[in-house]
Amino acid sequence: MNQRSALRRVPGPVMATAFGVLLAATAHAGVLPGPLVSAQWLHDHAKNVQIVDIRDDLNTLSDEPTYKMINGQKVLQYSGGHVPDALSVNFWALRENRKIDGKTLKFQFPTAAEFQLAMQTSQLENGKPIVLVPTGDDAISLQEAALLAFELQAFGVPAEQVSILNGGTHAWLAAGYPVVVDAIVSMTSSHWKAKPVRHDMLATTIQVEAAQKSHEPILDTRPLPQFVGIERSPVVSHMGYLKGARALPTEALYFQAKDGSWRYMGAKHYASAIHALHLGKVTPSIVYCNTGQYAAGAWFILSRIMGLKGVREYAGSLYTWEQKGLPIVDL
Repeated sequence: MNQRSALRRVPGPVMATAFGVLLAATAHAGVLPGPLVSAQWLHDHAKNVQIVDIRDDLNTLSDEPTYKMINGQKVLQYSGGHVPDALSVNFWALRENRKIDGKTLKFQFPTAAEFQLAMQTSQLENGKPIVLVPTGDDAISLQEAALLAFELQAFGVPAEQVSILNGGTHAWLAAGYPVVVDAIVSMTSSHWKAKPVRHDMLATTIQVEAAQKSHEPILDTRPLPQFVGIERSPVVSHMGYLKGARALPTEALYFQAKDGSWRYMGAKHYASAIHALHLGKVTPSIVYCNTGQYAAGAWFILSRIMGLKGVREYAGSLYTWEQKGLPIVDL
């Protein structure tokens, strides 16, 4: 017996009660279950959320997924296309060039007006839960989604209204769900409004210097070879790290699932990783990297997945620090 015929058979008061329960269940369906959602959850609740594709190459929105045969099985190699009905945010719209002390600096945190314009162009709406969808083809895509989550929260979106699809479009395809390969073109803008930036989420250069003096935890979230000085970043000329920093390397923060998608792990795993890395107290803390992308992933893990308070990101990170002529521990 289907639900509709069952409702026809019950008395009026009972039917009204059942209808109320059904409405409540429908409303609850739009509530995000946590900082991460699965492909199945998003498929089942797609109509109750804003799906936001976030990537650094918008041309790939219209690429077909690619597969290859491994041991007689068709295996997804590249997650072209995007989840149906997704909005699109260009990752490069999340940072701005800014003139500081007569010098043009890249990778700077946007103003409320700049971020608001980017979200309006993407047709985001206030008040409706958001699921961010990276490509999931690599760990970097997860960090790009984390940076957007960070900025949304910094400009007033409640944390409980923002989740990331764990594994991204790659996991969506691997679960057997379809993608669309048309370009996402916004014909109009929305009325999304940014609130004043939350300064408690950001660390300034002066605050980083103060943390060095007070021995507040400063976490370097770059790849370990960059921290130990055997690999150079293309955007930071000096090899080394900030004085007093400890390594929370990106290699310890993500894993590749059996379906090939890159994913975040759970809070218990991260607690074990922090213990194994002998990091000790990690909150309150400042996270940094080269420009802010790796750091955003670490912020998402510490703040959203683990639920720790007092984690701030040094936007612009080592790039900004170096451009200001400040010292880096040289290895």
